[in-house]
Amino acid sequence: MNYVVGVLVLVVVAFVGLGLVVVHHENSPGTRPSVAAARRAVWRSPVVSPGEPCRCGGTLASTGEVSQRFGAMIGCSDCDRSWTVDGRRIRARRPA
Repeated sequence: MNYVVGVLVLVVVAFVGLGLVVVHHENSPGTRPSVAAARRAVWRSPVVSPGEPCRCGGTLASTGEVSQRFGAMIGCSDCDRSWTVDGRRIRARRPA
């Protein structure tokens, strides 16, 4: 009878140890990509400047407008796309 109790205690201790290993593995931090790989994966918008061609065929030029939010603006001569002076595209949102 003492052998049965001893074996049961060893089995319970083994299951507890196995549970601790599984919990430790599941909560450990994963592998991270290198900084170079992370930079390659980040989406970058193309930077534009006045005088460059727009994809519609027009030419980008300063509009003379100054937005409170974005600063001086660059616009296309043919379409209604606009950019900030530092080249970031302004995404127009439709009114709700």
